[in-house]
Parts: sequence; structure tokens; C-alpha cells
Amino acid sequence: MKFNFFIRAVFWLLAIGTSASAQNLVLIQNANLSKCTGDSLRLEMTISGLSFPTTNSFKVLISSGSSFSFPSCDTMPIVKWRSISPLPVGTDTNTVGTKYGWVLVPASITTSGFYSIVVRGSNPTTWSDTIQILINVSPDPLITQISGGFNNLYTNGPDWGYCKGDSIYLFGTPGMNAYQWYLNGTPIIGATSDSLLVLTSGTYAVEVSNGVCSAISKDTVVNEFQPITTITHKPGLMTTIQVLDLDATIDSVGFCETEQITLEGPSPTAAGTSISYQWLQDSVGLFGQTFIVPILGETSQVLMTSKSGVYYLETLWAPGGCPDTSSAFWLFVDSVPDTEIQVIPWPGQPTASLVICESDSTQLSAITSVPGWSYQWEVRYPAGTGNWSSVPGQNLATISASKAIVPGTAEYRLKIDNSYCTHTSSELLVTILPLPSVTIPQGDSIAVCSGDSVLIAAIGASSSYVWTTPSGSISSASMYAKVPGTYLVEGANSNGCTNTDTITVYFISVNANAGPDQTVLPGSTVQLSATGGLNYYWYADVPTYFSDPNSSNPLTYPTRDTTMYVVEVLNSKGCFDSDTVMVYLFDPTSLLPDLSGVMNVITPNGDGYNDVFDLSEVVRIDSCDIIILDRWGAQVFEQKRYVSGWNGTNQGGDPLPDGTYYFLLVCDDVVRFRGAITVVRLN
Repeated sequence: MKFNFFIRAVFWLLAIGTSASAQNLVLIQNANLSKCTGDSLRLEMTISGLSFPTTNSFKVLISSGSSFSFPSCDTMPIVKWRSISPLPVGTDTNTVGTKYGWVLVPASITTSGFYSIVVRGSNPTTWSDTIQILINVSPDPLITQISGGFNNLYTNGPDWGYCKGDSIYLFGTPGMNAYQWYLNGTPIIGATSDSLLVLTSGTYAVEVSNGVCSAISKDTVVNEFQPITTITHKPGLMTTIQVLDLDATIDSVGFCETEQITLEGPSPTAAGTSISYQWLQDSVGLFGQTFIVPILGETSQVLMTSKSGVYYLETLWAPGGCPDTSSAFWLFVDSVPDTEIQVIPWPGQPTASLVICESDSTQLSAITSVPGWSYQWEVRYPAGTGNWSSVPGQNLATISASKAIVPGTAEYRLKIDNSYCTHTSSELLVTILPLPSVTIPQGDSIAVCSGDSVLIAAIGASSSYVWTTPSGSISSASMYAKVPGTYLVEGANSNGCTNTDTITVYFISVNANAGPDQTVLPGSTVQLSATGGLNYYWYADVPTYFSDPNSSNPLTYPTRDTTMYVVEVLNSKGCFDSDTVMVYLFDPTSLLPDLSGVMNVITPNGDGYNDVFDLSEVVRIDSCDIIILDRWGAQVFEQKRYVSGWNGTNQGGDPLPDGTYYFLLVCDDVVRFRGAITVVRLN
């Protein structure tokens, strides 16, 4: 039935009747009033007469049919009141005036049709007139089925979950005229069928319509679940483990094979959830290809191993059966560098010994040496006591054990490390024997006059001595040193240990110098001059006068053509030396011409004829000196070991003036020939 007019019905209060002081309630109905179950309904109500007391309350009653039936009525929930006249005063509904009241059409109504509505006041009991409304039953909006999802226990819920990479379907109430799906309160464009493929997390709802009414379902939360599988290591009491990662994520560790590491997978994150585990490891095929294989029997949360490799953990999370595989976890396991030490001979040495003399050394070395190992030698001194200490700088596989490391007999061992493992070898005892005492009492040097000898000797606790000298070797405790140089004596004891001492013998040389040979005229006084010493003594090969034979520069009077003077020089150390000087008498008046085989004129002008004075025929193969004198007997030229002709120049190579000169040819300190030579320079 449709209403095209307002119906105004007035029920007078039974207790008051039609008195002007009673309270009246009037409901105003709009034409064609129609609602769906669950909708809100606005009622317009007018209170006239008297205001109701504050203790009064109103109820909105509804019954099926076009007339109100009190026994079969139901109560409609009042949402709120609002005054229209007088001015709005909140929820005050008891005063005189026009009010709006909002009520909910009961969802309990299951039959569409006309229903009657009245308002009833409680104090005093007052009934409004009746209005009619067409109520249509709304469809039941439900997400009736979720395909592919699971009860998501991994969150605080309630919600549904699906595994990452999967999808689920939501199904709405079947048999409806229309559908519209919502995600997070917003309609999904094109989602108007009775099912929805869910690909992303969110809050889903479906609005369904039966052709007259529509309704939206309650929210259904759907979350994608992505399990995260991590591997953590539990070092426990491990001492060799080292984390190799450069970043904050630890997925690479190393340790020694003597220890075992514990790897652990994730634990369930919420009550009612569980995880299945399968440990995996890299493997290499026949052709070198790498692939991942399960480790048989390793299906618990924890894996204990001491083997190198790349490990993974495969998990299956329930509920949902969501799979995941961890990132790689690298284990680097090193073997113990197990090797011992031995004594080895030096190059060229046939054998080696652990018993050495104080001055010797012996080589200790690792039996096996592998690149990448690091070494540290340790020593315990005295042997058998005290603590082991590292030998500074000895970090190679071989060490030279000697007194330079510790002063006596000691034990040696080698500590070896590779990346993560450490090994300490057994020890070897190196015995150091004392050296015999060897001393040369003269000290480290001694001086001897040239030509003399000195007795040098060694003393000490040696059983034998061998001298090494500039002249060779000699086995004796003492010897005479006759030549200058270094003398080394080596003493040996019964253990074969040797010790040495040295002495340097210096020879003191005296360089006597009697001065140059002289040529003088008969009757001349000759001044001799000697150097090189502290004391001097002169004598000659013939009886000769000396003004003072003990002077360094005495006067003498030669009486022979040739006189050899000898000077002996003594220095402050008592060493002496001697030297000679020849004095020749030259008398020009006694010269007789002897031209046989000897030229007497030279013309040194460079024309190739008679340019030099040649005495080769007279000299022959002897060693002779030539002396040239001017007419006054002054020496102007001299050539020792005469080998070529004279060309008329003085000692400095300057040309002498033309004229007659005199010459002496002295061979083996004897005047072999004398004569005159004339220099004529032709233009």
C-alpha cells in the first residue's frame, strides 16, 4: 500500500482524557515510506500540551500489518533524539515541541511487508498515533568461503593468510542480484562477481543486493605471509671461531676442525604454529657443476657440524604450508697444521747435531711447511725450567739456534697457526758447549823493527793450537813472527770446540836518505845531508875526512874520482836503516879528446842531422847515468838510466846557449867515459 497523504491520528491519554493539561504525541509520516532491515529511520514527533517529566522515557514500537498490535509488537532501538522546536537541546525529548528521533529497522524482521509504528511515553503512559512503513528484508551479506587461505596464527588476528606468491579466492553470499567488492573501504573497480581473486594484503568486504536492498558484509582481513628463514650460529665455548663478515649480517665464519659449530634455524613465532626443517649443502657434480642437496637426516632446527661448505636451511611453516629457503651460510674449517721439528744441516754440511759449541749454531726446521701457515718459535731457558717465551722476529719455518738467542743450553719448539687452527710441536734440546780459553798475552798488536822477528805465544785451556799467519799455517803454541800482518791462533779442546785470538805485527821502517849524488871539482868541500832518523853515522868506502860523522849534514873532502858515502840512521824505536850517496870529482883540464865512436858536436835544429848527443855505442846494454856540466863545472842536466840522446836542453827542457859542455857517463857508480860536446844551433 502506498501513502500519498499525511495521516494524523491522535490517541488521548487514558488517564487524563481530553483535558487541556494532558501530554499529546503526534507522529508525522512521509508518503511512500519504505526501508530495508538494518536501515536507520527518522521519525518526526510533536509533543503538545504539557511537557513530560524528566523521569519519562520513550519507546518506539513496531508490529506487522497495517494496524498496530500491542501484544505482538517489537521494540525498535532508538539511536538518538534531536529537538527542532524549541531550539535543539541535545537528547532532550520530554519538552513540548517538534523532535526528530532516529531508530534502526530491526534486522530480526524476516518477512517483507507493511509494518505499523507508534511511540509510547512511560510517565504518564502516552501513545502516539500510528504510522505505516513498507519494510523489505535486506540480504545477508557474507563472505561465505575462502579458498586457498588459512587461519593466520602468525598475527594478532583474527585474519586470514596466504603464502607469498600464492593467491586466494573470496566468495560472497550466493544467488544475489549484484555484488561489489571493497578493499580497505574503497570499491574495487570491476570486482562485481560473486568471487574475488586476492593478490594483496588488506581488509576486504562484499556488498550484495537482492534487487531491493543491499548490505555490506563484515570486514575480512587477509594478509600475505612471507616466512623468513635465518641461520644463526651458536659459538658456545668455541675458542677458534672467527666471524669473517664485513657487514652486520653474519653469514660467514671460520674455525678449526677440532671444534664443532652449532647452526640454528628460526623458531615458531606464535602459538599454534610450527616449522618443518631440512638442512641443505652445496655439492659438486662430476663435471664441476655446483648444486644444492639435502643433508640426509638433518631435519631438526639445529645442525652441528665441523665440515667446510655452504649451508642452507629449507623450512615449511604451518599453518599454511608456506616454504622458504635461507640465504647461504659459509663455513670455513681448517685442519690442524700437525707437524714436528727436526735438526737439519747447513748447506755443505754432511750432518747436523743438537750439540754445538758456543760459537756455532744449528738449524731447526718444521718437517712440513705449507704456504699460508704462520710460525712462531718459542724457547725455554734454562732447559726444563721456567716458562716458554716467544723468540722475537723468529716467525719462519726455520730458526738458527745459537747463543745469540739465549746464553746456554735451551729447549726449542714451534707454534704453528693457519687461519683458525694452532699446533705446538714437541720440543728439541739444543746443548751449547763452552769454548776453550785462548789468549795471546802480548795483546792485540806488537811492533818490530823491519828485518827483525818477535816470539808470539798463546796460553789457555786448549789442548792444541794452530797459527794462521801471512806466510801460512803452523801447529804450535808459540812461533816467531818475521813478516808484518795479522796472526790468528785457534785453540781446540777435547769437545772439538775452538776459540781464537789475534795479534797484529807491525814492522817499523826507517827511511834513510843520504841525498842526491854530487859532481864537484877537485879540491871542493862537499856538504853531505841525510834525513829519516834521530841519530846518524857517516862513513865512506875509502878513508875519508868528516867534519862530524855523527851529524846529519857533515862536511867532507873527496880525494878520488868516485867516492861512495854511507849514512846509518837510527830512529826513536831503536830501528835503523842506511843509504848511500856518490860524489864524483870532475877536472875539465884533465880531459883528453877521445873521438873514437863518440860525436863531439850536435846541431839541435830539428833537421834530422846531429840533433842529439848519442852515446849508445858506449852505453851498450848497461845501466848508466849521464851528467852534463857547463864550462864552470855546474851541472845543467842529468838523466838516470840513460836510454836516449841529449838534445842540448837543461833539466827543465829549455834550450841551452851554444857553446862547449862537458859530460860524464857513470855506469855502476864508475865513470866510464868523459869528454866535451859542443852545441851549435844552425839557422
